[in-house]
Amino acid sequence: MELKRFFAEKEAYDGKNIIIKGDEFYHMFKVLRHKIGYDLIVSLGDGKDYYSTITQIEKDFAIVKVNKIEPNPCHTDMEICLFQALPKGSKIDFIIQKCVELGVKTIYPFNSAYVNETKFAPDRLKRVSIEAAKQTGIGVKPFIGDLISFDEMLNKLSSYDLVVCPYEKATTEKIKNIEFKSTIKSIAYVIGSEGGFKETEIKEIEDRGAKIISLGCQILKSDTAAIITAALIRYKLGEI
Repeated sequence: MELKRFFAEKEAYDGKNIIIKGDEFYHMFKVLRHKIGYDLIVSLGDGKDYYSTITQIEKDFAIVKVNKIEPNPCHTDMEICLFQALPKGSKIDFIIQKCVELGVKTIYPFNSAYVNETKFAPDRLKRVSIEAAKQTGIGVKPFIGDLISFDEMLNKLSSYDLVVCPYEKATTEKIKNIEFKSTIKSIAYVIGSEGGFKETEIKEIEDRGAKIISLGCQILKSDTAAIITAALIRYKLGEI
């Protein structure tokens, strides 16, 4: 039987055992019906897989004994962040799912001039991201930020070593021409909603140091652009 993956905080590990609680506990026992003696993998977000066995079940937590610790084969220290202008309907679910599968660790939905969506369900999106990480075998729980404003998004860009922003009117700069220096430890990319960005918004993003890039002559949908840019970044990093 395939070993299921669960997430826990580093503080939950005492050197021998890990405490599983909260949503992960609920999923483990109410959904998957795990019992004492079942084997599983626990991720603490440190790039390692903790192969464990359930030894104790209480009302709202469980204890698993760690049998061995191995490096997570998918782990990378590179931080990739997506700033995604909120698209319509459930497209954000699909974007988060696929981008997490491609190794994006942090996602901030944000508002921009052409965003027409008002509904935002952070708890649901966090569940989507966790399930995507488990399915892919990623050992780090993704971070899904709250919905932020365009200005708040701009202010966060300075935290990253490299920022790229695909834009349908860009013609010359392509991601293949950007030098990914060995000193780069974090990369962010900014994707517009269905309506794209106003030219003034692109100017503001560029003024914050972002490289405005072309994804080719085709005008791509927002979700397509988010996914293909994640894949291109991973390719440039030599990870795929």
